[in-house]
Amino acid sequence: MNPIHVNPVRMLRYVTHDSDSWHALAEKKPSVMQMLWLYVVPMSLIPPLMLNVVVRNYPKVFMDILPGDRLHIVGIILFLTLVVGVIVMAWITQMLADMVEIRPSYRDAFLVIAVATTPFWAVSLFYLVPNMAVNLILHGVAGIASVALVYQGVKTIFRLKRKGAAAMLTTAIGCTGAVGFGVVLVGILMAWGIVQDLQFAVKA
Repeated sequence: MNPIHVNPVRMLRYVTHDSDSWHALAEKKPSVMQMLWLYVVPMSLIPPLMLNVVVRNYPKVFMDILPGDRLHIVGIILFLTLVVGVIVMAWITQMLADMVEIRPSYRDAFLVIAVATTPFWAVSLFYLVPNMAVNLILHGVAGIASVALVYQGVKTIFRLKRKGAAAMLTTAIGCTGAVGFGVVLVGILMAWGIVQDLQFAVKA
C-alpha cells in the first residue's frame, strides 16, 4: 500500500493545487519508515530497471561498454544513491528551514522531498525513447515540476504562509538539490569508469 498516495500520472494536481491534494496528504501522516519502504524504495527501483531495459534493447550501443554482469553493479549503485539522496536531502531541508525561522519535523521534510523527487523517478520511464535531446528536455521539465512541488509542499506541509519566505526556502532547497544531483551524476560516472576498469582487469 502506498502511504503517500501520490499518483505520478496525476502529479500536476500537486504542482498547481495545494489546497486539496497537499492538505489531504498532510492529514495521512505516514511515518518516515512507511514512506521510505513503501514509496521511496519502490520508486527508486524505476531508474535502474529502466536503465537495464534500455541497455538490453540497444546492445550494440551499450553492451560492448558495459556487459550485463557489470550493469547490475551500476544499477545497484544508482538505486542506493537515489534512496540515500532522499534521506540526506530531507535532513538538509530540515536544517535549511532555520533560515526562515521554522523547524519542521524530519517526517514533514521527508514527505516534501519524497513527493518532490517523484518527477525524476517518473521521467526515467521515457528512457525507452532513444533520443538524448528528448530525455534532456524531459529532465528539465521534471526539474521545474520538482521545484514547484517543493514550493507547494513548503507552504502546506511546513505551514509557511509568507510567500517571500516560502520562495527563499524553495530556492535554497532547489540549489542544494541541483548540487546534489551533480554529485550523484559524477558519482555514477565514476562508478561506471571503475566498473569498466574492473572489466578490463578481468579480461587481462
